[in-house]
Amino acid sequence: MEKITWNDMKKQFPDEWLLITDYNLDESGHIIEGIVNRHSKEKNDVYRLPSLNKSTAFRYTGESIFSVFWRDLTNFPNDTRVK
Repeated sequence: MEKITWNDMKKQFPDEWLLITDYNLDESGHIIEGIVNRHSKEKNDVYRLPSLNKSTAFRYTGESIFSVFWRDLTNFPNDTRVK
């Protein structure tokens, strides 16, 4: 297996859960590239398999419901929070 970029992971495994090893992070802690060892539409399929005994990251390639929720909250017309 070879390292691929996060953007390629999202293209190859849309709306899937990934177990990523040998990954590199940017200054913000976001994955830049890594090796996808497991992937599935079902989160439990990725989490329940035996450990790989190495540093791993779990990520979802689809849109997070939290980002949708936050975007909706920031669009209230009477929102008085400082932006």
